[in-house]
Amino acid sequence: MRRCLIAVVLLTACSGAVSTTTGAASSSTTASGPTTSIPSLVECDNPPYRIGEFPGAVQGAATDPSLIDLDVFTSIGGTRSIFWVDAEGNLSLALVRGALPPVDWPGEKGEVMVAGVRGVAGPHQDGKWVVAWYEGTGEERCDLYMLVFYPPVTPDEVEASVASVTRTEE
Repeated sequence: MRRCLIAVVLLTACSGAVSTTTGAASSSTTASGPTTSIPSLVECDNPPYRIGEFPGAVQGAATDPSLIDLDVFTSIGGTRSIFWVDAEGNLSLALVRGALPPVDWPGEKGEVMVAGVRGVAGPHQDGKWVVAWYEGTGEERCDLYMLVFYPPVTPDEVEASVASVTRTEE
C-alpha cells in the first residue's frame, strides 16, 4: 500500500515557480472499509547550496520550470527544485531537496564529498549522472538532496561541479 501511495504521489506531482515545490494535497478515500486520510507533504525550503561551476551545457541562470519537461527525478512530490537549461532550453542540471533518486541505481556509484558531506555519485543507463547525499541525520525528507546532470555531460564536468558546491545559510 505504501509503495502504491508513493507511486501515486510521484505521478501526480506538479511544478510552480523557478525554485519550485511539487506536492500532493490531502485526500480521503472511502472503500468498503474505513476511511483513510493521506496528509499533505510538507514543503522543503530552498536548497542551502550554491553551485560554483556548471557543466559546459548550462546556459545562464536558473529557469522557470514551466518551460521544461519534468521527469522521474524532478517531479517528486514535496520537493524543492532548481533547474538550469542548455542553449536550446533542454533540462541540463537540477538541484533537488527532499528526495533521493526514486529508481534503482543500476550503474556503479562512488563516494564523493558535497560541501563537506559524504554522498554518492554515478551514471545512469540513460546518460544522466546523479549525485545524492543526506544533510544531518537523513531522517527527515528535507534532509535528502540530489544533483541530476543531463546529457551531454562528462564525468570531469560532474566532478568539477560537485567540487564547487558550497553550503549557504538558509
